Amino acid sequence: MKLFHKTLPRALFSRIAGVVLCTLAVTASADPLTEPFRARNLSPPMAIFGVPSWDTGLGAEMPSRLALSWEMASYFRFVNADSEQLIVDGETWRASLIYQRLVAESWTIGAELPMIRQSGGVLDDVIDAWHSTFDLPDGKRNRRPEDELQLFYTDGTGPVYFRSQPDNGLGDLQLSAARSFGAQDEWLFKLTLKLPTGDDALLAGSGATDLGATLLRTGTATWRSHAAGWFWGGSLLRIGQPETLPAQAREWVAVGMVGASWQPFPRLGFKAQLDLHTAFYDSRLEELGDAAMQATVGGWWAVDERRTLTVAVIEDLIVRAAPDITVQVNFAWSL
Repeated sequence: MKLFHKTLPRALFSRIAGVVLCTLAVTASADPLTEPFRARNLSPPMAIFGVPSWDTGLGAEMPSRLALSWEMASYFRFVNADSEQLIVDGETWRASLIYQRLVAESWTIGAELPMIRQSGGVLDDVIDAWHSTFDLPDGKRNRRPEDELQLFYTDGTGPVYFRSQPDNGLGDLQLSAARSFGAQDEWLFKLTLKLPTGDDALLAGSGATDLGATLLRTGTATWRSHAAGWFWGGSLLRIGQPETLPAQAREWVAVGMVGASWQPFPRLGFKAQLDLHTAFYDSRLEELGDAAMQATVGGWWAVDERRTLTVAVIEDLIVRAAPDITVQVNFAWSL
């Protein structure tokens, strides 16, 4: 049962998005060299679940952190198999407020509350040009009207999900508790709880509770006389059955990540990361019933010791299982 259910008006969403952009002058992250990207699969059928983010722990010198994250994912799929049919054509915008706090030695608690907008989007022209220039498969994207929203699923026997009108809504609240350990706190174990606070009719949430357990390992090195970092992690997620989307969700999902960073300049560095997860659904459709893999590349700018801007681009490596492209901007402020 939902804790609350609320749809935000478009004007409020635009106002909060403006606040996110204005925070550039006053925001950033604790240790960007060893902190992975907060990459997610934002394809609407998968984005409703509580996949844990790859957060690092906090230290006594900076015991709390506030972050604002903005993501825009563009996708197009029009497929059927047996009695199933799926259409996902549009863009998902996700703006998240994230807070973490050190509550005891090596223990960090956190909360993340997103706002979701489903819309026809603005990236269709750019993606069509990209596919055409490099002769990449476009999944028949150029045969459909541009900047149109259409989310549709049926299994042939059960209820049908359909949305063609853009809208905004609150997403599911995710709470976390993490403990760092090891000689240099290079290990982190985290438990997450996703609560069904989101608008599941908008696919801003699943309408169910998800539980996750994550193990993250980080380290530092030197490459070409400059600081470098590396990180890898794995999560096991127990998910609840979605209330709105009638596809049959699996009970357990595994998530993995590996990446590295390099800082050739005092305040500027670069990262690359690979994320993958097993299938979320029992389905003959590759878009629902197959594993997904995404590659993230980007970098960060440390405004000062407390404030950091991170920018990334996420590309699907297994075509069909994730959005064609996702753009992510993250501002974090260590307090």
